[in-house]
Amino acid sequence: MKQLYDQREVSRLTGISESQIRYWDRQGLITHREKDRGRLWFDFQSLVAFRTVRDLRRQGVSLHKIRQCVAKLRQIMPGLKQPLSEVRISLVADQLILGKNRRRFTPEGQLFIDFTVTESAPVIPTSEASEELFFQALEDEGAGRLTEAREKYEKVLAAVPDHVDALVNLGTILFLAGHEPDAASRYLQALAINPDHAEANYNLANLMEGQGELDAAILFYKKAIQVEPEFADAHFNLAMVLEALGYDRRARDHWRRYVELEPTGKWAEVIRRRLKEP
Repeated sequence: MKQLYDQREVSRLTGISESQIRYWDRQGLITHREKDRGRLWFDFQSLVAFRTVRDLRRQGVSLHKIRQCVAKLRQIMPGLKQPLSEVRISLVADQLILGKNRRRFTPEGQLFIDFTVTESAPVIPTSEASEELFFQALEDEGAGRLTEAREKYEKVLAAVPDHVDALVNLGTILFLAGHEPDAASRYLQALAINPDHAEANYNLANLMEGQGELDAAILFYKKAIQVEPEFADAHFNLAMVLEALGYDRRARDHWRRYVELEPTGKWAEVIRRRLKEP
């Protein structure tokens, strides 16, 4: 059986935050091979692809340029399963050079790919520039630079007001800073655009739970689980709230589900002992 790596292992091995990994997966840049117990699982080719993107990013290559390169590779080589690992991509004199089977080439059949024109501010569409800024915000957030991340998310939303992921991530930063009303506002905006956003539902439920609005928290935790049945933390928090309200039997169902999804987590043994109690 081919070895797979979950998003936590990928993050540990590459130094890329789990938020970035999930985002690249949603964007179709590097997609997961399996999904189990609420986790994304990637194969070795995907792991190499993550390292390639990480290295290119460290050299200053924009996410827009990388995505453009991948799109062109998929056009001329439709048989590639993972272009970022099957084709060697390097940066020379600010230009991307591709290599495969000891050949150096470009998607256009030229020696270099010159993205200078498409990379200039007047030519890149607003959505593309905002996407690059959003990715930079993810990097800041993953590195703990929350002030910088917040500023970038706000700039993204100024250009693209319906960017759901930016709304959710900005809400989380505001929540951590103690600005709960503003955080709730961002989560509600995100849900107005996409009611099935699992993280927005979960985060809003978590906020409401902290404010003592337990009935409302239950509704949003349930919605998060409906959208993402393997959302382990949502099962855990929902069980806590149900138990606090005296719904012990309903809580036990979610305790059991949590242990199924996180059988070796730090809470698993505690919950197993709790489930044995009458």
